Amino acid sequence: MSRLNMLCQLAVLAPMLMAQSVWAEVSEDLFLMELPTVLTAARIAQSPLDAPAPVTVIDRDMIRTSGASEIHDLFRLAPGFLVADWPDGSPIVVNRGLGDGYSRRLLVLLDGHSVFDPFRGGVDWQDLPLRLDDIERIEVVRGPNQASYGANALQGVINIITRLPVQDAGIAAYAAYGRQGHYDAYARAGGGDGESAWRFSASSRAATNFQDLGRQNYDWQEGIQRQTFYGQWHYRPRAADEWRLQLGFSQGTDEVGSNKLTNIEPHHDRDNRNLFLQLGWRRAYDQGSEIAWQYYHYSRAERERYLVYPTDPAAVVPFIPVNLDVDMRRDDLELQQAHVWNDRLKGVWGLGVRRDAVESAHYLHGLGEVSGTQWQVFGNIDWQFLPRWLLHLGGMVEKHYLTDTLFSPRLALNYALTPLHSLRLSVGRGYRAPNLFEMKSREVYTYGGGIAEVGYWSYQSLLPEAVAFREVAYIGRFPELRAQAGLRLFMEDHSNYIDAKTCTLDTAACPFTAPAGYARPFGYPGKFLIGDKFGNPKAYYFYNAGDVRVRGGDASLDWRHPQFGRFVLSHAVTTISTQGEVDVDWRDSAPMQSTSLLWSRGFSRGLQVSVAAYWLGDMMWPSDGDVQPGYRRIDLKLAKRLGKAGSEDEIALTLQNLGDKHMEFSDYTAERQAFVSLRLGW
Repeated sequence: MSRLNMLCQLAVLAPMLMAQSVWAEVSEDLFLMELPTVLTAARIAQSPLDAPAPVTVIDRDMIRTSGASEIHDLFRLAPGFLVADWPDGSPIVVNRGLGDGYSRRLLVLLDGHSVFDPFRGGVDWQDLPLRLDDIERIEVVRGPNQASYGANALQGVINIITRLPVQDAGIAAYAAYGRQGHYDAYARAGGGDGESAWRFSASSRAATNFQDLGRQNYDWQEGIQRQTFYGQWHYRPRAADEWRLQLGFSQGTDEVGSNKLTNIEPHHDRDNRNLFLQLGWRRAYDQGSEIAWQYYHYSRAERERYLVYPTDPAAVVPFIPVNLDVDMRRDDLELQQAHVWNDRLKGVWGLGVRRDAVESAHYLHGLGEVSGTQWQVFGNIDWQFLPRWLLHLGGMVEKHYLTDTLFSPRLALNYALTPLHSLRLSVGRGYRAPNLFEMKSREVYTYGGGIAEVGYWSYQSLLPEAVAFREVAYIGRFPELRAQAGLRLFMEDHSNYIDAKTCTLDTAACPFTAPAGYARPFGYPGKFLIGDKFGNPKAYYFYNAGDVRVRGGDASLDWRHPQFGRFVLSHAVTTISTQGEVDVDWRDSAPMQSTSLLWSRGFSRGLQVSVAAYWLGDMMWPSDGDVQPGYRRIDLKLAKRLGKAGSEDEIALTLQNLGDKHMEFSDYTAERQAFVSLRLGW
């Protein structure tokens, strides 16, 4: 029997096997147990038992014990999530595969507002202007959620929820030092009174993320340096009103490229600078009801320049200057109201408007600044129409500047077996709008006399990707065992899938003609930046390739044993099939099996040991990536608490990647790391 079939049977049988009592026999102690609250699934504060979508919460204890030093590494703990690093872009985080160098199908929020790259999609994980110590918890919605957040939440939503100023009064500092130049220095301070409170933090860090496996002896590597600042100010002029101001800044340099491939991408620096500002107001007017508005601004400047030298002696120019500079910004305004009519009926609705703008002489050649404005209207209702039945209706209407008007509905039905055990059935439909790079790209490499090479060239309008999804799930809590568990089966049918294809310029097989001024100054058939093995000029373009079907299931367990410690276990099974012209590599873009386990235990005298282990099957990273053989990764953290119980002060030794020496994304191995850290607060 296959593991997928076993998951199907467990999803049906588990609620009957695991429920501890019938509704009328639940003891009073169960009602006194603290239940977690999630905010992201429907924009309504609710128990995970009532949520219309699957939510994984990575809490502060998991963040501290995981041994992670970067935010993106935390998502290895979420069922079905895949994480990889590569030298030419940000680390990649995807859910259930369908990811390449720019994971543009997963929406990422910072305190409820998108930090999604308005140009390529995805998130520049290493450039977020905050560090792990700034995070209270992360809510991960593990499925399509366009009904709440619109196009681009096709694979789910990650909501990073930061610490409040009142949680971090005083001063604290963190420092880490390790092998291969790894260092991380962080400091924060906070204070205030009942009316006004503030908190700010600053950090500086450096790391070597991976090394070349040496299969082709290219000596390719990546090292990063980053500096960040993050600040919050909360002001309450009255008990019912609150103003919030958040400001974040990051800057840094990536050392990328090869010391040997001077004809493709020689070793050079890539600089970036990021700024975000968020201003919001909220008024509570009834128990659980509030009205709020928020303004958000994000800007990013990338600076990357180097010289490429020819290997062809017939080249007519000695070198070609490459300028990959990009400037982008986003401004977003949103109004939202949440209202509770009674214990059985509550809802949230709102509207928003957003403007994006991007400028790049390399990627948008001849277009100047490319910009667009979109709007959206959304609403979600939770109605407990019978004591055990909860109906959720939600939807989003939006007009994206690159698509027609889109409507994304969702219906979910939750049935309470007991107050602590619930079944959920949900169905819906959603979209992913093409991003500016897919729809408007005019990527060229220029020199004094014209255009040397063509990269991505968008010549046609693209239809938005669509997904129809179905899901059945169980979630339960076992207070007498101090545990909670979940099982889920899902089906997703994607249509109008956007893929990339190559063609040889100036041939009948290429659907567009080369731009004016195109000439290959390095000679022909000499190979420059882009070309096949014969040196023929090759360009890329995006198109609606066809349909993709994703089927799978997952299981999770969070168990806090009083003697053996805490166990956080997840397992996911995924299968992908394709139709039409979709590249067959996408079928293998997720491993059939993936598992994660985080174990942590406290000992006497403040000692704590934690182990994070990850097992992944064989998979493929399409487009810029390669075959990734299955691997095991183990992270170990040994910590000694400084101060009384409950204190976060500690000295620790962290060892990362103790398992197989493995490849991530392409011919690069994730770097093994060891570092010592010290955290102190006053």
